[in-house]
Amino acid sequence: MRDGLGRTQTVLLLGGTSEIGQAVAAQLLPYAGNLILAGRDPDALAEAARRLAAPRRPVSTLHYDALAPAAATVDVLATAAARHGDLDVVVLAVGVLTDEAALTGTPAVERALRTNLLGPVLAVHAAAARLREQGHGTLIVLSSVAAVRTRDGLFSYGVAKAALDVYARRIGRSLRGSGVRVLVVRPGHVRTRMTAGLPEPPFTTGPGDVAARVGRALNGRAALVHSPAVLRPVMTALRLLPAAVYRRLQEGTNS
Repeated sequence: MRDGLGRTQTVLLLGGTSEIGQAVAAQLLPYAGNLILAGRDPDALAEAARRLAAPRRPVSTLHYDALAPAAATVDVLATAAARHGDLDVVVLAVGVLTDEAALTGTPAVERALRTNLLGPVLAVHAAAARLREQGHGTLIVLSSVAAVRTRDGLFSYGVAKAALDVYARRIGRSLRGSGVRVLVVRPGHVRTRMTAGLPEPPFTTGPGDVAARVGRALNGRAALVHSPAVLRPVMTALRLLPAAVYRRLQEGTNS
């Protein structure tokens, strides 16, 4: 529950090892509050908890796996609420960047789509239901500019992000008037472990830049933001390009 000044008190991060997600959580709880990191790597979660903990910002961990059945996600949300009270903000930062060349068989494709699409969509549904039951709260969904126009070599990732993006925004519209808000964030290329070694396109940023953008957006009424903001008109223009022109542009960027 938010404090008397309206400040966030409890944040649940689904995808607790995400560098962007951690930066957003720290932005929302700069000095005090309860931070819950939920993920499937206990060692990485423990290390992140030690790093993010502060005297007035205790950090706890929960097991969460985007590949698990939907009921498991519901249980994670219920456990977090039982331990800490109402969830002011749920941040969904789940995804894996897999080159299409690595998706050589059906099991690999299935795992990528479950991680990037099915698991996150189920998490959006479960988190929205939990927050609606509370009567308040914010769900922040980390999408991607890949949702607007997918790059060659990242087809399954882009398709998954596009579907998640649409689903989250549709859920957000359905929650109007309920006291619950959904904010979809479309970062561009962000320097993280996941993107290490990849070419850096224009407008590349860091996790802290995305977190600052989210913090500013939460002070307004936006349901969708890009990070950095300049990517909104850029991606609109790219979306309108003919396929052949867009392909040549990608080839020039990757050369």
